[in-house]
Amino acid sequence: MKTFIGFTEALELTLDHVAPGEEEELTLLAAVGRVLTADLTSLVDSPSISTSRKDGFAVVPEDLSTASRDHPIRLKLVGRCTAGDIRPVRMSRGEAVRVTTGALIPAGASAVISEEFCRVEDSTVVCFNTAESDRNILQRGTDVRSKDKVAARGDRLTPARLGLIAAAGHGAVRVQRMPRAAVIATGDEVVSPGMPLPSGKLYASNMVEIGAWLSLHGIPFRTAVIPDRPQAIREAIQRGLSETDVFITSGGAWGSEKDLILKVVADMGWTGIYHRVRMGPGKPVGFGLLDSRPFFVLPGGPPSNEMAFLQLCLPALMKMMGLGPSVFPTAAARLSDHVHGERGWTEFVHARLKKSPAGLLAVPSRVKSRLKSMAEKQSLIVIPEDRDEIPAGEVIDVQVLTSTVGPAGAAS
Repeated sequence: MKTFIGFTEALELTLDHVAPGEEEELTLLAAVGRVLTADLTSLVDSPSISTSRKDGFAVVPEDLSTASRDHPIRLKLVGRCTAGDIRPVRMSRGEAVRVTTGALIPAGASAVISEEFCRVEDSTVVCFNTAESDRNILQRGTDVRSKDKVAARGDRLTPARLGLIAAAGHGAVRVQRMPRAAVIATGDEVVSPGMPLPSGKLYASNMVEIGAWLSLHGIPFRTAVIPDRPQAIREAIQRGLSETDVFITSGGAWGSEKDLILKVVADMGWTGIYHRVRMGPGKPVGFGLLDSRPFFVLPGGPPSNEMAFLQLCLPALMKMMGLGPSVFPTAAARLSDHVHGERGWTEFVHARLKKSPAGLLAVPSRVKSRLKSMAEKQSLIVIPEDRDEIPAGEVIDVQVLTSTVGPAGAAS
């Protein structure tokens, strides 16, 4: 097992040892957020017929070529078509058919004049605007044609993409199965949230945050709070082996006398990949394989726990879901104040984002409370190993952790 390695090497080793699992078939309504395992082509034309985009009147364009408010054209009203009514209707020059949005275009018509440009007088339609060919008509296959590709292998299914797939005639899709996670918080001092808090104890906030991130990405998980007892830890892990694809533990990562996770998994035959990474916060993190399952040993300190999860564990989970490992988008931002690191280490600094006349501004956190700093951050400033400082005013790429940056790069 490698020890005290650089962050980049740790991330590479992590991703080298995880892979997507099995695939499954889901209905479209159950597939949002999932990743396709095969290309999809349309089974039908959509729309399947040419329809009206507006409520109005189907007409022959040539009949209205000279129509205006001063010189309206009068057409004979010969019928009505509504959405869903596919009875064949035919019309000729000098005639019009009342149509609603989504209605079949009658044979002989090639335009629809909106109702606001017409009035009906008995069985006559008075038109005071022109309507060139194809005006207000949605032609058959405009949205998608039969055999067109509508989604590609590796696409993450958004609501809009699923709508397109539905329009293309599919009711179910083959997707990557979500990895199932076990989140285990260890420590005699750790108490489940909501329980009475004895003196000297603390709540398992790390477990809650990790679970929230998993929920955000649709990853199923179970949690457990386990005391510092080797047998209790072993039993908790053993229970999860039959129903878990990845283990994430919180606490006990240093490997000292009371830090038991590494000792327990070593006794269970795990393959250690690395332990301790030159990253701050997050240094004590460990990673290995237990019964071929990725096993993350995260530190107990909240900032270290969070950063190790976000930068090493979450990218691995993304790959297991069938996605690329890049979790967070980046945005160019000017640094409002200098930040210090340590050469040879990768440092992550909490920051908020603000608008400025010169663009987006990254403001490093100066909050003393670790948990408040974590809760209030909107982005992360990354100081790479080859630098020990980034001066104020430098434009850098920050990791954006929230939806605070819009299309124009402006903080909301």
